[in-house]
Formats: sequence, structure tokens, C-alpha cells
Amino acid sequence: MRSLAIDLAPFSLRREWYRIGPSARVLALAGVVLCGVAAYRAQTLLVHLQTLDGESARIVERNERAAHASRRVHIEPVDVKQATAVNLAVARLNLPWDNLLDAIEAATPTQIALMSITPEPGRSLLRIEAECAGSKDMLDYLDSLGRQPLVGRVTLTRHELVKDGMDNVFRFQVEVQWRGTVS
Repeated sequence: MRSLAIDLAPFSLRREWYRIGPSARVLALAGVVLCGVAAYRAQTLLVHLQTLDGESARIVERNERAAHASRRVHIEPVDVKQATAVNLAVARLNLPWDNLLDAIEAATPTQIALMSITPEPGRSLLRIEAECAGSKDMLDYLDSLGRQPLVGRVTLTRHELVKDGMDNVFRFQVEVQWRGTVS
């Protein structure tokens, strides 16, 4: 004859726990742990998503401000005096200074003392003030400047004999036209 499992205990969670087999208990416990891990991971992903949403909103707001500012800049007229000053500053900054100064340095002998170099970018012109001991040194310097590849026209604009202590010194001013914008 077969045995019958008769259980007359009232229904409870404890009774059901003992009726379930050990392998089912382990699976149930593993399921609860996995649900906890999944809930934690979902919560961290939601926090990360909220952070990305906030960052996206800040980027959109910054781009809208930049677009609004650029529209505002294009609408405002530029003062002619201010535009001229900006263009002059840009022209001075875009001078081929390295090449020009190298050419002047290569042409300047030790007998010549350079006093100042002043650019006029609008006319592609350099004004050079210098001193030397004699007129021959001055003329040799002008010839040497004229042979430089970057230099176009060399013009002596002013010269004078100055008494410097016991010695006489030739002080002169030269205008040097440079060629193009060699970089």
C-alpha cells in the first residue's frame, strides 16, 4: 500500500518553507540576491542618466546663449574709427618680423649702430634710424640693405653730422620698402 502524506497543520509561510525541497530553497535565495543586485544596478544607472540629462540641458542652454550672442554681435554696427584701429593692429601683428629683422641684421655691419626700427604696415615700410662714424659706412650700409632679398626700395630720408663728445657722428634715417608678406 502507498503512504499518504497527510498534513493537518494550518497554512503558514513556515509550513510552506519546509515543504519546499533544498534545491528550490537555494534557487529562491539566489533569485532574491539577483533581484537585489539588479535593483542596485538599475538605481545607479538611473542616477547616471539623470546626471547626463542635466549636463545635456546645460550644453543646450550654453549653445543657445552663444547663438544669441553671435546674432547680437552681427546686428550691432562697427564704428569706423574702431575698425581702423583694429585693422592697423592686425596689420602690425601680421608683419613678417622674423624675416625682416633677420634681413636687417644680415645687412648691418658692426660700424653701424641701429637706434630705432619703426614699421608702417599700411605702406609696407620700415623707418630705420642709425649712426655711424663716416659717410662711406652709411653708403655701404644702404647698398647692403638694398641687396637683401626681402628688401625692395631703400631711401635715405635724412642725415646729419652730430658732434658726440670729441667725435663727429653721422646720424641718418632710412626708409626700407619690403616685398610682399614672406613668412
